[in-house]
Amino acid sequence: MPRKIRIAMLNADVPVPAVIPKWNTYGKMFHDLLVAATGRISPDVEIESIDYNVLQFEYPQSLAEIDVVLVTGSASSSYEDKEWIRRLDGYVLDLYIGHPRIRMFGSCFGHQLICQSLLRGYGVRVEKDPNGWELGVKEIKLDKRFRNMLGKGSRSFLKRGHSVQIPETMRMQFVHADHVSIPSQDALPSAWRMVGSTQHCAVQGVYEPGRVLTLQGHFEFNRFVNTEIMKVFGATWKPEVLKETLDAIDADDDAEAAAEMVLQFLLEEEAKTGAATHATIGGLLTPPLGE
Repeated sequence: MPRKIRIAMLNADVPVPAVIPKWNTYGKMFHDLLVAATGRISPDVEIESIDYNVLQFEYPQSLAEIDVVLVTGSASSSYEDKEWIRRLDGYVLDLYIGHPRIRMFGSCFGHQLICQSLLRGYGVRVEKDPNGWELGVKEIKLDKRFRNMLGKGSRSFLKRGHSVQIPETMRMQFVHADHVSIPSQDALPSAWRMVGSTQHCAVQGVYEPGRVLTLQGHFEFNRFVNTEIMKVFGATWKPEVLKETLDAIDADDDAEAAAEMVLQFLLEEEAKTGAATHATIGGLLTPPLGE
């Protein structure tokens, strides 16, 4: 019997109009890449996903049939005073404390929202990046400790002979002006690790084995998607600035390798030390926002 991974795609925005005919949700982009990754490295794994629009307060009615909650990117900021964002912030915290079986993945806004929700008691915050926008394809230097830890217990699900080594660097598409600020690696709960950094942005994701993985970059975006997004976002920019951005987008990336990396996270063994971390986070943080 194949192993089934059931993902609740919490869509925090809708794609720009030019993208919708091919991908009507951001969740569909993630779904397609993860399905393709299973075909390459883990053909006995089946990916199922259901889309929810959290801007319209759509959430799974039951978590009994959910293995993973994925929070997508958004044009909004995680710290904005909007009811749907407060609701999502509280949902993520409740999910983490009350449902340790369920894993969480977040990209860009999702990365920032998850860090804000789970780690604010550790001095972690989301803010405007003082370096400004990070745009186009950039190279992430992956943290050695993260590379050595990721995927433990997932090897039995991988195709025989396929390398599971995480590379030292990875290229992704970027489009963000906010960033996650972490006082230091030592400020995080003991089981957590930083994913890596770029020259522009020091926090490219966080990782707790068997529970949480976030990425600042968009491995779900390709040239076409990010180009169409920037035509909208940059419509009022100076022509030379927009051209420079579009040129940076038109570059090769490592989306397939990133999808395989995320799949290994989804397949790894459940964390053995999670209960203590959950209790600590629950004690450090304020009650879920909006309640």
